[in-house]
Amino acid sequence: MADNLAYAGIDIGGTNIKFGLVDQKGKVLFKEQRPTMADKGAEPLMHLVTNIGESLLYHAADEDLEIQWLGVGTPGAVESKTGKVIGESPNIEGWKGTVVGEILQERLNLPVYVDNDVNNVALAEHRFGAAVGYDSVVCVALGTGVGGGLIVNGKLWRGGNHSAGEIGHIVINDEGPACRCGSQGCLEAYCSSSAIMRRTRDKLAGGLTPAFENVLDGSLDNLSIRKLFNAARKGDEIALEVVNETARYLAIGLAGVVNLLNPDIVIIGGGVADGGGGFVDAVSAEIRKRAFGSAVEQLRVARASLGNNAGFIGAGLLGEAR
Repeated sequence: MADNLAYAGIDIGGTNIKFGLVDQKGKVLFKEQRPTMADKGAEPLMHLVTNIGESLLYHAADEDLEIQWLGVGTPGAVESKTGKVIGESPNIEGWKGTVVGEILQERLNLPVYVDNDVNNVALAEHRFGAAVGYDSVVCVALGTGVGGGLIVNGKLWRGGNHSAGEIGHIVINDEGPACRCGSQGCLEAYCSSSAIMRRTRDKLAGGLTPAFENVLDGSLDNLSIRKLFNAARKGDEIALEVVNETARYLAIGLAGVVNLLNPDIVIIGGGVADGGGGFVDAVSAEIRKRAFGSAVEQLRVARASLGNNAGFIGAGLLGEAR
């Protein structure tokens, strides 16, 4: 490979689009992000993604970097040959059916590869992150939604119709809260950032505790995942209750996945996992209580190591993961 070869990736999230350039060793050479504005619909979003793709290629040219393809990550199942979104994307209005790959390829005159966003996170963590050296990987991302990606025998597993890894829509309580996918009691309905904050607000409806009074500057309107974890670190009982509930809900779903796939490692990433290391430890302990002893005997559960960069890093790798 040429010394100046770099990977270009775009990660379309429900809240933000993250994008960047990465070298062959996984070092991020350039990165930025922009709001997704998902409520405006598919066509304006495609215009935005096209503009971002052009800006990445211009930046690479300015830095004398060789880009052989562009990779894109998106919520929902993706038909990998055309880059068409074939699965529901509840957090992006009207996105299902958008032929992301063909549209971008025509406009940018460059090969474009598209895959599910958390598949890309799994690729990145397997190549450069916490899952290096493991052949069997379950990757979970907790943020605006709850997504999953699978590495089986060292390769990305997409399933029979590109829908493998939708861990967020495992039902853990068929009478549970409504999920944006149309079902009830999905992991996403319990473990997404909005679900976590909704439970926190409900528990604080009678008034703020001293720790929350401090971290929220006296107003529940200032609540965020980061501030919830700040309150938990201060020992606040309500914050700890919410964090431990979330860890338990996630582990209920993941214990079944562990029994099914017997992975070497479970990687947990996304904004919720970034709140604190104690969360991942709590999920690990609960999985070990619920899954078969033989399935967890050598199981490692770890926090993702590439942070918010993982999605666009993995997208950039898609040209090698065909």
